[in-house]
Amino acid sequence: MNAIKFIAICALLTGASTTFGHESQQGQPMHATAAEQKAWGIAGETKAVTRTITLRMSDAMRFTPARIEVKQGETVRLTLRNTGKVQHELVLGTSQELAEHAAQMQKHPGMEHDEPHMVHVAPGKTGHLVWTFNRAGEFEFACLIDGHYQAGMKGTIRVVAQPQKPAASASPQATPYAGQHMRAIKALSDDDLKAYEHGQGHGFAKAAELNGYPGPMHTLELANELKLSDEQRTQSQALLTQHKVEARRLGAELIDAERALDQAFASRSISPELLTQLTRTAGDKLAQLRAEHLQTHLTQTALLTEQQIERYKTLRGYGNAMPMHPGKQHDMQHQPMMEMNHGQHH
Repeated sequence: MNAIKFIAICALLTGASTTFGHESQQGQPMHATAAEQKAWGIAGETKAVTRTITLRMSDAMRFTPARIEVKQGETVRLTLRNTGKVQHELVLGTSQELAEHAAQMQKHPGMEHDEPHMVHVAPGKTGHLVWTFNRAGEFEFACLIDGHYQAGMKGTIRVVAQPQKPAASASPQATPYAGQHMRAIKALSDDDLKAYEHGQGHGFAKAAELNGYPGPMHTLELANELKLSDEQRTQSQALLTQHKVEARRLGAELIDAERALDQAFASRSISPELLTQLTRTAGDKLAQLRAEHLQTHLTQTALLTEQQIERYKTLRGYGNAMPMHPGKQHDMQHQPMMEMNHGQHH
């Protein structure tokens, strides 16, 4: 009798497990295992969600957007919309772990994988995943269904480290600057240095991007949705490549200018004349870097049709941006490609 009861209980448990797995295939986050700290964070609680990020999954084997940024400690709801006709999934992880996992899935296509850091979404459905990004760094998300990962269906998540609070000071005059005197260049944080080294900036291209002037990086990410021609793809990629080279050069020069200003003060050799010279140089480099980003958007916009520009604004979430004056768009489309020599928004 006890043996019969034991078998019945096992059967019920098996059925419950199977049902749970089936529900996960319809766009529910995987919670078959308990929350476990990973290098890229830990499963979060819905009540702790501070914001929602929506990603689209398409049969072009792409996520849109393909790069997102969160702050360390944030609990985010990732909303996955499968706009295609085949099933897709999102799996969080490091680049190495996802590559290894993808290789296993390729060897064993039918292998089940249910974890809190992944979600499967059926065609035309929407799935959700709540995750707490409590580890800083750069991680990835990917669709590991056989053939999808290999086709490039993956993206990047940058988790920005929260600045450490300075140690408690007995002095009531301590300021938020406490600790910054240890920086290599006092006026630049580690994030500033990293951004400038990569030719990036702090919203340098917002004046263009948010007024309906696309940049090449996001244009290429949305190439299928925008129906870019082969020529447009080639020109956009060339523009992006050229921009990265130029922006990194200007970023390095800006760092050098800030370093010279910092060293002049540190050496106690600064004079009013030298101060004017050094600040003017640093200001010029900053202006050149910003102009590089903005000019890139002008150049990219000239490569697109007005319909593509409107579609871009809609896909990027600011479809109510002011439309470009038709005459201006016409003039830009007739600029020679030789004049299109500057880079792109990041």
